[in-house]
Amino acid sequence: MKALVVDDEKSIRLALRHFLTKRGYMVTLAATGEEGVRLARVTLPDIVFLDHRLPDMDGDALLLPLAGPEIGARVIMMTAYAELDKAVQAMKNGATYFFPKPLDLEQVAEILAGLEETLRLKKEVEFSRKYSGTDMDDDAMVGHSPQLIRIKRLVELMAANKNAPVLIMGESGTGKELVAKSIHRQSGVSGPMVEINCASLSEQLLESELFGHEKGAFTDARESKPGLLEVADSGTIFLDELAEMSLAIQAKLLKVLDTRKFRRVGGIVDKRTEARFMAATNKNLSAMVKDGSFREDLFYRINVLPITVPPLRERGSDVVILADYFARKIGKEMGKPKAGISAETMSCLSGYHWPGNVRELRNVIERGLMLATGSEITPDCLPIELCRISAYPAVGGVIEQLRPLCQVEDEYISRVLDATGHNHSRAATALGISRSTLLAKLKKMKV
Repeated sequence: MKALVVDDEKSIRLALRHFLTKRGYMVTLAATGEEGVRLARVTLPDIVFLDHRLPDMDGDALLLPLAGPEIGARVIMMTAYAELDKAVQAMKNGATYFFPKPLDLEQVAEILAGLEETLRLKKEVEFSRKYSGTDMDDDAMVGHSPQLIRIKRLVELMAANKNAPVLIMGESGTGKELVAKSIHRQSGVSGPMVEINCASLSEQLLESELFGHEKGAFTDARESKPGLLEVADSGTIFLDELAEMSLAIQAKLLKVLDTRKFRRVGGIVDKRTEARFMAATNKNLSAMVKDGSFREDLFYRINVLPITVPPLRERGSDVVILADYFARKIGKEMGKPKAGISAETMSCLSGYHWPGNVRELRNVIERGLMLATGSEITPDCLPIELCRISAYPAVGGVIEQLRPLCQVEDEYISRVLDATGHNHSRAATALGISRSTLLAKLKKMKV
């Protein structure tokens, strides 16, 4: 991490350099605003500590070049005049935090910890965009976590063994179908991949869909129909929610796996399939074998080299990489090609436990893009449970709940009133506003 300190007081520059160097930063110092901008353009710092009052210019004038797209630093404003209106204006102009002097280094350390995590997530996204070869690919397995790298290696291994059945396990929404598609695509087989959800059909319909039926085989069988085993011949058949398949159909499926032969419902002629079998489940098949709800012989036949897809909460920085991927992909589909996610939003996303896994993350990003008024998804576009603690700061570096600015201002005024014994003149002086302005605000607050 790189930091720049812009302050005309030498003691502050040296103190911050000592403090930041101990945290592992490469630190550059500047005594004037002009020198600060010049050095920032050369060093491209991640964080800038900026004095509000400099000998050659006002610190506010430096916010745009430092926090803007050219340098993109996180700016921490410092001033000996801890006034709420200046803090609010600095935030509006692009400052990330606002601290009164003398600095409380313990508070600074707390704020830096959050900023460093945000910057780390940003670098993860930038790395993924630069080096990922799966940009905007519908079948892409996006991320760089050790768990996902292991999955990708297993996919390559199973793709090379074209006839071996594949069992994919994991919680709902983790991307089991995506793993199956990746194996099919990398296998290079000539046939299609056909999918069927075993939980969505009755036993009779599932049997008919899988094996096909002859005309008159049952009441509504007005003509013969090939099953998915025939359609997928020389390709792949993917059985989703395998654990929901009845024991009777499990027995028939086992026979197909062993002999490659099957008959249509109501048929008398054996047919042959060269389809590869892949199945997925979010259930514990071992436990189901023990309680008799899943055939033991079928379990061992299909469980050759199982692939377990980890839940999103165990994949670390893959959360922000996936979020960025979905924002760009869905944004393009929505006609928002420059769609992105703010750093504060990324912090919210990375701190959430994601019970619905990747599916839930995708839905949250889609919702966020629908609600976003600009090109970025901001925390107010997220479900409330994702942002119980915000990265938005208040004066002095205290982390506040996500609330409108007027509420934060009202609370600050109330705290100042309490501290001054509700003396309006003293409170107005402490706030840096006139007594009449304070009374007007109190009237609006109904205090």
